[in-house]
Amino acid sequence: MGIAARLVTLLFSAVFALAFGGGGLYLGVLPLARTMSAAWEVRSWQAVPAEVLSSQLISNHDGDGTTYAVQARYRYSAGGRTHESTRVGLDPAAGLDNIGDWHQRWHARLNSARNQGQTVMVWVDPTDPTRSVLDPHIRWAMAIFHLPFALVFTGVGLGALWMFWGALSGRGTSAFGAARLRRSRTTDAAAQLAGGAAARSSASRSQRWLWVFALFWCGIAFPMAALFWMTGSPWWVKLFVSVFVVVGIGLLTLAWRQSVLAWRFAGATVRFVPAVPQAGEAFEVELALPPRALQNPPSGGRRLRLAQYRVDDAGSGTQERQVEALERAAAAMPDMAGGERWHARFELPADAPTHGGRRSGERVDWRLEILTAEGAVEVSYDVPVQETPARSAGHHPRATPDRFDRRAAWGREEAIPPRHGGWSVGDAPLPLPKQVQVVERPDVWEMRFRQRGWRWVAALALVPMGFFSVLWWRSAPRGSWLDALGSGPWWGAALLLLVALHAGTRQWRLRVRDDGLERELASWMWRRTRVLPLASLDHLFRKLLYTQTSGQTTTEFHALHAREAAAGPSVRLTPGLPGEASAVAVAQALQAAGEHRAGRFTPGALRAPSGASWRPAAGWLVWALWLLLLAVGPGWL
Repeated sequence: MGIAARLVTLLFSAVFALAFGGGGLYLGVLPLARTMSAAWEVRSWQAVPAEVLSSQLISNHDGDGTTYAVQARYRYSAGGRTHESTRVGLDPAAGLDNIGDWHQRWHARLNSARNQGQTVMVWVDPTDPTRSVLDPHIRWAMAIFHLPFALVFTGVGLGALWMFWGALSGRGTSAFGAARLRRSRTTDAAAQLAGGAAARSSASRSQRWLWVFALFWCGIAFPMAALFWMTGSPWWVKLFVSVFVVVGIGLLTLAWRQSVLAWRFAGATVRFVPAVPQAGEAFEVELALPPRALQNPPSGGRRLRLAQYRVDDAGSGTQERQVEALERAAAAMPDMAGGERWHARFELPADAPTHGGRRSGERVDWRLEILTAEGAVEVSYDVPVQETPARSAGHHPRATPDRFDRRAAWGREEAIPPRHGGWSVGDAPLPLPKQVQVVERPDVWEMRFRQRGWRWVAALALVPMGFFSVLWWRSAPRGSWLDALGSGPWWGAALLLLVALHAGTRQWRLRVRDDGLERELASWMWRRTRVLPLASLDHLFRKLLYTQTSGQTTTEFHALHAREAAAGPSVRLTPGLPGEASAVAVAQALQAAGEHRAGRFTPGALRAPSGASWRPAAGWLVWALWLLLLAVGPGWL
């Protein structure tokens, strides 16, 4: 690690260690330690009657709510003498809080006993009668409140302290040093694998972080859910926090399964011949598996896959995509220990990059994957692939372009020429995607695009909109509907209703008329159109809009664009269409419709197209009426 990187790591880790470690110690560990120590100490104290002299409930109002603290003074006799004390709970250092109604209940109980002249029971230390407490029980709601600070904050602080020590001693790695360390270990790891050394599987490497994340999540979600369930919160709050508990259980289950998978393949050895596979050359794999790894042998034979992944770790998250895969059937032979040895042979492409290196802004990962009978990846092992010496030495760094550089595809425009030979009635229908619907009328040929993504946005917006509406309806002051203009729930419902009305009714249409090509984006809230001449159908091109990854499959979505002339600004005609063939089919369908309608006489066809236009729609009236009803509704009740 360089000096600058080390200083940055030292600074950030020190800040995190002090902030989180100090917060976990002050807000979690110390209060819990005091409470548990006091509970252990008072278990042998004796109960004696006491007279309540005074009881007071202190309250403090601020922006976060109202906090309380009960204060009392009582008199009791023990050891032949009379004593007075003010201690109510186990933790004498506890201040004001609003966790449950413990303070209110004890104030009501003490105040009632004092007014009626009754005594209360106190627990007194027999070895020191001056020490006493009214409530010897643990406040579990308060203990649960301190638990996330004690577990999560302290854990983050210890992790930051470990990073600080690593950077201080020179053994730590930063985001910059990790890549260099990984490349430097490639040769050493290859030497170990050449001798058949035990290799760590993907399950073994990932289980640690899965457990850390699962415990971090559950350390916050479980105590908070228990706290809300114990303090009598509304049902919808309990239901909401229970969702996080379910997610935590799922994370724990996933971590457990990963640990079981890591245990099954623990002790497996991988051997590559040659030890460092070279680009453009063949190499052999010998995989020795223990008996427990063969619990569910695939019925269709043993399958191994050599895959190249590109990992985008430049941002806050990490995304990976499989760009190349070579699948082979492995020859299996039993060994003396009851396991099996798998053999397979692979040939690397000539432009294979180095494992752990970077290409096109992404990290390169070569993995040897063991496949299940269904074709899913069970576990994988790193393969220390090395590119050709000429490329690794930098002699020809740009001689061979990267075949999987997805950045090059974003700005590339692929022209779609008109279909040769024209169009006839007997032509086969074009393979249009499922989200496209064609409607033809005497005066217009129309193409409608299904807006499924926007419908999901509308559905997701309706849920919090209903929550804010109910919250405003129940909490708004009666008869003061003008206060809605300054209410957060009212504005939240207003904005979410606007999103739901627009997304739920959004339509994308293309119309081929005798006088031009019209693109319409419309909803209940507004309508926007753009009209292009029919000649623009001769200047169509497709362009990559976005990609979608599902498992190991990445789908490219292309948008269709048009220009009025061969050069000049372009207009996007369609939303994202899955695959290049979909964009080409839509373009050819538009061109066919333009040819069929070309030459027809239409009044006004010689006038120039109207260009772009925008106007609001009637949905604003629905939006205004709903918000008016929402605002004045509580005042009418």
